[in-house]
Amino acid sequence: IFFIFKQKNFFSKQMLSQLKYSPSFIKCLSFSEQCFFATKMQASSTNNTKDSAGRRLGVKKFGGEEVFPDDIILRQRGFKHHPGKNTYVGKDHTIHAKVEGIVRFERNRLRKKNHYWVHVDPQENPNRTQKYPGPYVYHPELFPELAKKNPPPVEFIVPEKEQKPKKAEKEV
Repeated sequence: IFFIFKQKNFFSKQMLSQLKYSPSFIKCLSFSEQCFFATKMQASSTNNTKDSAGRRLGVKKFGGEEVFPDDIILRQRGFKHHPGKNTYVGKDHTIHAKVEGIVRFERNRLRKKNHYWVHVDPQENPNRTQKYPGPYVYHPELFPELAKKNPPPVEFIVPEKEQKPKKAEKEV
């Protein structure tokens, strides 16, 4: 807190040169006997309060993991990672698997910048955690031409539950 009094020669020339005649300083000298400089920042509004959610980019399946056809391996902006064997790219630079197999990352050591390729080595996954989706079936009334290629319907056999024998009621 600075106290500034209306007096002649109150400040030395050196002090005045350091203050560089700021507008608030000159105002204090000319209009009041005592002046306080602000110690707290003034409250104000801002337009910079909006924020969007993260885009969830990055590697989704790491090297050595099992993938199925059309699985997302990596989401990115631009091509830090390039599609290799048995992979393809979506319109937002997302790398997908073409076949069932194991993911493998490869780096080109001859380039100055890191240049990565993502490959899928074809292999049948023994530990299937999801079933491969069946073929698409068209509605016969809405798309009669396309419905001719529909696979035949599958009869599911649902085993009946064994009914437990009821306990006989006691007669009194």
